[in-house]
Amino acid sequence: MSSSIKEKNKRILVVDDEVDVLDFLKIYLESLGWEVCTVPTTEAAFKELGNRAFFLVLTDIAMPDMDGYEFISKIKDKKFPSEMALMTGFGYNPKHTLVKIYKTIRYPCLFKPFNRAKVAEAVQNAWNSYHKDLDT
Repeated sequence: MSSSIKEKNKRILVVDDEVDVLDFLKIYLESLGWEVCTVPTTEAAFKELGNRAFFLVLTDIAMPDMDGYEFISKIKDKKFPSEMALMTGFGYNPKHTLVKIYKTIRYPCLFKPFNRAKVAEAVQNAWNSYHKDLDT
């Protein structure tokens, strides 16, 4: 993979209606060297996606304007070239529906409150997957 591709798109779009979550993820992910754009609605997210490319869209599942599943489905329908990850405030539980259906949805899910190492790992995995797809 060429360094020009690597440097081309380090942008992450974070979508959540909780300001504290947006602030935390922006500060934390920027401290790791990523460029982060945060928006509180899926409507604002679609505007951002129309304006520039993001290698990762990290979205909450429960939002007032559109749930995360529908949002991801619409992103895929519109063919935005981004990796996806979900967030939920229900906390990790091995019996949680998201854990059980991970193999079906194929998107990682981050549970709030966040484990920083898991957030960093999910972002790095998305980065690797995104650039692997670009190289093929």
